[in-house]
Amino acid sequence: MTPPVADHAPLAPPALSAARAAASPPRLSFRTVPLPTGLIAAGSDGATAGGSQGLLELLAGREDVVSWVRHGRGLVGWGQALRLEAQGPDRIESLRSAWRATVYASWWRDALVRPGTGPVALGTIAFSPDSAAASVLIVPQVLVGLDAAGAWLTTAVPEGEAHPEVAEALARLRPPASARPDASSPDAPMVSPGSLSETDYLAAVAETQRRMAAGEARKVVLARDLLVTPSATLATGDLLRHLGASYPSCWTFAVDSMVGATPELLVRLENRHLASRVLAGTARRHAGDAAAREREAERLARWLAASAKNRAEHEFARASAVTALEPLCSLVEAEPPRVLMLPNVLHLATDITGVVAGDTGALSLVGALHPTAAVCGTPSEAAARIIVEVEGMDRGRYAGPVGWVDWHGEGEWCIALRSAALPPDGLGPGAPARVFGGGGIMPESVPADELAETTAKMRPMLAALGVGG
Repeated sequence: MTPPVADHAPLAPPALSAARAAASPPRLSFRTVPLPTGLIAAGSDGATAGGSQGLLELLAGREDVVSWVRHGRGLVGWGQALRLEAQGPDRIESLRSAWRATVYASWWRDALVRPGTGPVALGTIAFSPDSAAASVLIVPQVLVGLDAAGAWLTTAVPEGEAHPEVAEALARLRPPASARPDASSPDAPMVSPGSLSETDYLAAVAETQRRMAAGEARKVVLARDLLVTPSATLATGDLLRHLGASYPSCWTFAVDSMVGATPELLVRLENRHLASRVLAGTARRHAGDAAAREREAERLARWLAASAKNRAEHEFARASAVTALEPLCSLVEAEPPRVLMLPNVLHLATDITGVVAGDTGALSLVGALHPTAAVCGTPSEAAARIIVEVEGMDRGRYAGPVGWVDWHGEGEWCIALRSAALPPDGLGPGAPARVFGGGGIMPESVPADELAETTAKMRPMLAALGVGG
């Protein structure tokens, strides 16, 4: 039997290119065991009986974490047993091939055999094939999962090494209280413009509309970023706990310093059945008491459903998703658009379901769908060209796919929205987070409204970082 490759030291393996992994796959050993009933329990709202957040509570004070949690259920983990990297136009297919080769070369024991158990990798993928940011799949050393049937723990080690005992693995996942950094600080974080100032963003919207009027595109999604520097160290795990508590219906994610709480499901694949949710068309919510916000939400929902501009923007995104899925599926069905209410915004939403043909996996679906018109525009190539020339920044993994894939190619992937890129060595003084927000630009868009929409979409991350207002 071939010994474990030297690249996979147990604590911090160096990055392994997807091409190299596909040609000479690493050999890992996985073990999944059930956790005692009640050890990690969450209700439908994501809260435990004691008021904590269950899975996300395990990450308190931690830096080297992964997360995929919605309504308190999902996956959280710590450490890296394997890291696969890819770049360029074939980055998604390269990661898919490398993961498949890794699974075939590995060994595992799974006492549960259900979605999220056994070999699992979490990934974050660059928006653009030309991005300097690597697209990655990460296999955590310790992964804790929770679904309606109960909790489990999966450990991953190089072939030939012993798996840690359950108590030992959980002890390493949950830091002692004394080791958790204090995120409180009397000083507000410093916020500064990123690639575009507010004035520059308004000019970018106007330039985009000029080019749309000339016939280059029908819709373009423009984003901007802010740099947020806290006055004290903030652990990634603590940011996730804040996001999970504030936005329980979103997917609270963290993979390789990309964190956020996204509402947009790119694709879920289970037993050959897929689900996708398209969001496009937005109305901003405002501060106020609960009764006033409820009245406002009802008024905004009626306005959004009747808005010709927002309905047209949504239809571009809906059509792009259906068109991308149809060649890979034996059946695709799209429900009529509805209004999705979130704490900060309302969206027009379409839920899509389907049945995949053959052995098409989740990453193949991700590759076919990305980039959707909801995060790029229509036509895709023209919109992408305008984004590069007008937006003035490398989005990195913002608006790219983020999610997880299991040993037989199924999993769940969203779009990395309501998100931030954190410094690789941790967030704190002198090491700012890069917070993103974007919006779909149409010929009839009002630039000032589009700017305000980006601010509303940044609100979840800004609040988690301690930025008020």
